[in-house]
Amino acid sequence: MRVLAIRGRNLASLNGDFEVDFEAEPLSDAGIFAITGPTGAGKSTLLDAMCLALFDSVPRLGAAPARARIETAQGDELSAGDPRAILRHGSGEGYAELDFVGRDGERYRARWTVQRARQKTDGRMQATRHNLTRLADGEILGGTKTETLAEIHRLVGLSAEQFRRAVLLAQGDFEAFIKADDNERAQLLERLTGSHIYASLGRAAHEKAATLRAQQQAILDRIEAQNGLDDETRRIAEEQQSAAKDVADRTASTLGELSKAVRWETDRIALANKVTECELAASIANAAREEAAPRHEALRLSKAAYALAGDWTAVQEAATQAQEAQQTAVLRQSALEQASERATQTAAEESHAAAQLQLETERVAAQSPEIEEARVLDRKLSETSASLDGIADVRATRALALSRCQELEQAANTLLAEAAETRDAQASWLAANAGLATLAAQQQELSAELVEIAAVDIKLSELSESAKEAEASKIEANATWEAAKAAEEGTAAAATWARNILDEAKASAPSDAAFSAIIEKRDRLGGLSPLLVDWKHQEAQVETSRDLLVRLRSNFDDAKAEREDLVARHSQVSSSLPILRAQLQEARRAGELAETASGEAAMQLRATLEDGQACPVCGATEHALSAIDSLLGLQLREQRERIAQLDASLSSKTAEEAALATGIQATDQSILRLDHDIENQTAASAAASNNAQSAAAVLSEKCSSVGLDPAGPDFEATLQSELAALDKQRDSMTEAKTAVTIAQVADEKARNEWEKCRAASGLAAQTARDIEQKLSGIAERRSHATETRDRLARSIDARFGGSADWRQLPDPAAWLDESAKAWRAHSAEHSRLLAAIPGLEKSVADARTETATATARFDEIESQAKGWEEDQLRQTDARKSLLGGDTVDIVVARNEAALSQSRRALEVTQVEASKAREQQAAATAHKESADQEAERKIKNHLERQGRFHARLTELAIGEDAVAGAAQAGQEAIDQEVEALANIDRAAEQAAALLTQRQEDLIRHDQTDPPSLSGETLAQAVNEAKQADEAAQKAFQDAQFVLRRDDEVRTQTTKLRADLERERSAARVWLALDELIGDATGARFRRFAQGLTLDRLLAHANSRLTDLKPRYELQRAPSGDMLIQVIDHDMAGEIRGVHNLSGGERFLISLALALGLAEMSTGRGLKIESLFIDEGFGALDGASLGQALSVLEHLHATGRRVGVISHVEEIKERIPVKIAVTPVARGRSELTIVSG
Repeated sequence: MRVLAIRGRNLASLNGDFEVDFEAEPLSDAGIFAITGPTGAGKSTLLDAMCLALFDSVPRLGAAPARARIETAQGDELSAGDPRAILRHGSGEGYAELDFVGRDGERYRARWTVQRARQKTDGRMQATRHNLTRLADGEILGGTKTETLAEIHRLVGLSAEQFRRAVLLAQGDFEAFIKADDNERAQLLERLTGSHIYASLGRAAHEKAATLRAQQQAILDRIEAQNGLDDETRRIAEEQQSAAKDVADRTASTLGELSKAVRWETDRIALANKVTECELAASIANAAREEAAPRHEALRLSKAAYALAGDWTAVQEAATQAQEAQQTAVLRQSALEQASERATQTAAEESHAAAQLQLETERVAAQSPEIEEARVLDRKLSETSASLDGIADVRATRALALSRCQELEQAANTLLAEAAETRDAQASWLAANAGLATLAAQQQELSAELVEIAAVDIKLSELSESAKEAEASKIEANATWEAAKAAEEGTAAAATWARNILDEAKASAPSDAAFSAIIEKRDRLGGLSPLLVDWKHQEAQVETSRDLLVRLRSNFDDAKAEREDLVARHSQVSSSLPILRAQLQEARRAGELAETASGEAAMQLRATLEDGQACPVCGATEHALSAIDSLLGLQLREQRERIAQLDASLSSKTAEEAALATGIQATDQSILRLDHDIENQTAASAAASNNAQSAAAVLSEKCSSVGLDPAGPDFEATLQSELAALDKQRDSMTEAKTAVTIAQVADEKARNEWEKCRAASGLAAQTARDIEQKLSGIAERRSHATETRDRLARSIDARFGGSADWRQLPDPAAWLDESAKAWRAHSAEHSRLLAAIPGLEKSVADARTETATATARFDEIESQAKGWEEDQLRQTDARKSLLGGDTVDIVVARNEAALSQSRRALEVTQVEASKAREQQAAATAHKESADQEAERKIKNHLERQGRFHARLTELAIGEDAVAGAAQAGQEAIDQEVEALANIDRAAEQAAALLTQRQEDLIRHDQTDPPSLSGETLAQAVNEAKQADEAAQKAFQDAQFVLRRDDEVRTQTTKLRADLERERSAARVWLALDELIGDATGARFRRFAQGLTLDRLLAHANSRLTDLKPRYELQRAPSGDMLIQVIDHDMAGEIRGVHNLSGGERFLISLALALGLAEMSTGRGLKIESLFIDEGFGALDGASLGQALSVLEHLHATGRRVGVISHVEEIKERIPVKIAVTPVARGRSELTIVSG
């Protein structure tokens, strides 16, 4: 990676745009160049720009507290490590840009941009943008910021920390590393080399191993909790299951026979109960038929009465019409009386209205003289009011003028008194504060000095705070440096220890051939256990399948016997159905003939026959109606009973046939299902037998290949013993091979950690030196500021004199400004009042004259107005006594309204009287018409009633019977006919059903009765049930024990396989835990740090040979992180690094930093640009020359080296410089200087 150019804008103290082009003269030909400038000028900002463009971070902000926050002047709150804080104050946007050559040889440009909202200086800080461009074709690589950073990392080959160690040499950190004690040096080495990962690996290995051990123990606990049967107990349980099954089969068969007897007895009781129920139903139906006999005669009378219902209804309607006509006549009489009364009343109202009109006319005429007198007084009052209104404006104007003159006079007197009082007060204040006149005259010069001394005080306060912060940073930097040195020593020791462990592990590891042979043998023996379990399981399946096949065949034979019985019964019932259907059809035809002869039409026809009259059907004159009805009724009842019996028998037989057919169908399905199950189970039994034979053959074959006999008595014990021996041997070999792998990982990690720690130590040392230089600059600025403040204070004391103690004032400048303003204001006011008082005195005299004139004019007009007001008062009193004080117009209008109302009232009464007379005449005519209609309706009712009563007498029927029949209607008669027919049908159906139930009971009794019955049978069934339940429970318990043991054995086999897999997977992690694991990760970290330190010292010594051949670095045997120096000029004398001079420590720290850079750029990565920050000021001329020679040597290998320093000798000895020069407060410029 080679840096081509650095560009930026508005970063820290570098205002505006800046650019450093390493391909342009003079930098392109310079092997070494210097970056120079005073402290704080912005030299390190160039390095910050490189890191921002590549990694979106600033190395020096990495140590900032994570929770610390800073607030900008624009209100942005940023974290202390936020790189956006590098944007220059007062700038709206900025950027950092780097051109470089990547690992692939292509040229790229990385650009980091930051801005405020709308690029305004007062805008809110926005998110940064990052992009990467390939310069050859302008293609933009990456998309999001994350993708861009990943692409830069790929092209550069370094992370941000690795870049800091490899390009920005950590010489300062190694200065701290050298000075630190063991513990601090271990911490510094870990930070410099990035070896903290080893502690994380150690902790992770320990935690993972603990988790795996817990998982294995959980499986062991589950295996112990299974609690299965041993082989002998298993054999006994199988024998118990077989015996329990035999007992259960016997008890089930006995219970089946007894159940058949119970069903026979239950059916016998049910049939007997049905016979009893039918006898009771037949008895009830016959009693109902006998009770219904009188209802037949009542039905005949109802039919005869219903024939007269129309006449009865006509009589009732005529009576209602006659009654309504009489009521109408009464109403017409009442209306006539009311019309006569209304006519009399309206005539009286007409006379009263005429009298009222006469009285009102007389009253209006009598009031006319008073009205005329009121009109005269109204005219006089109007004239007086007009005179007063004419002078009202003049009165008001003169009164207002008088009031204004009085107010002006009072105001002039007040202004004069206030002016005199204020004049005296201002004169007193000016006399009391005469000293302020001098301060007011010198205000401008004194204010400038006060502002300047306040700024100097603020600067001194800021410098004090900066000094405190720098002192704290110095302490922290020194501690960091010591920790980095300790870390470097620790990682070097860890690297050595890891290499030793690796060599020992390789020597102890077995060969691959021996390990493969053990694994192969263990796998062959391990495969026998599942084969043995499978063979036992297949044997158990054969026995279970045989038992199930026996039970299925027994059930098949029972189903076939049951079907034969059902088929015989179904054939018997089917043969009787055609005979019953023919008998029922014949009975229904005979019943229809009887129904026709006994129907309602025939009965009505017979009812019209009269003795001596010829029958319209047969012509006979003698009609034996009672005999015919009796004969027909008997025949009809017999036919109905026969039809009901046949219909019930047919329904019963049909239902029985359907039930038997359904039973046959269900039995056929059971037989087919059982036959199918027997076939399937036969195949399953054969398959289970074949599986058992195959399992036995496979087990025998596998055992013979390893020299074991499965038929032997101790086969399982021998197998487990050999497996345990092979497991132990395999575990031992696995642990040895795992140890080699772990040692290799540990060796590589330890050396990387050592390199990181070495870089961290150099960086810490440089930081401490920067802080020391910063403290010196702060002290110098504080001294200059103190001298300036003392000079200003003496000048301000002389100007204030004795006017005030300005040091005690909260804000002297504000106090001076206010005091000067007050003096000038009081002086101006006093002068103004002295000039204004004579004018105020003349204004008071003029106001008094104008007030006297206004008073005389007001008195004149007021006297005239009072005379007219007295006349108006007298006229008003006289007018109030006339017309009640009302106006003439109101009284005249009221009289006219009264006369008009009286006239309208007379007209209304006249109209009402005329209407009343007309209504009286109409009511008289209506009364006569109503009397005639009532007489006609009454006559019609009497005629109809006479004819109806004559018919009742003729038929010997009461009127109440006809009324009842008419109200009930034909529907009631039809319902009674139907009800009587239903009673007869119910009796016939009950008799037929009784006969059927008696036949069913007889047929059931003719079947084979059981030997037991009643309580004896019930007791036998109860005992059989108890025996069967006990036998079934015993059989189920035996089955459960065996099923439970099968499940336990299967689960145990799975658990042991799981345990073996867990142990196999955990071997590497457990071995890692033994080698590098612990709860804190300290074991592996110490080992890795030792290796890292050794590697770092090796690289550093190769550079120290060029820098200072006299010295060589090595780890001290007494401490892991302790470094000692071998002095070759003193015959190999060993010296501590603390005994070296400042220049010697710098050379050693430079060598360590160069070594760390080489470690960080391993794996073929070439870094062509290096930057070294400060530290050369401690070297003498010779050492400085050696250092520069080494750097020249680095350039000769193809690297460009930049030295950042403010040391003058560096500037003189390095011709090409990038000069950073302050040009104003907080602003610097960048120039390229040659020579």
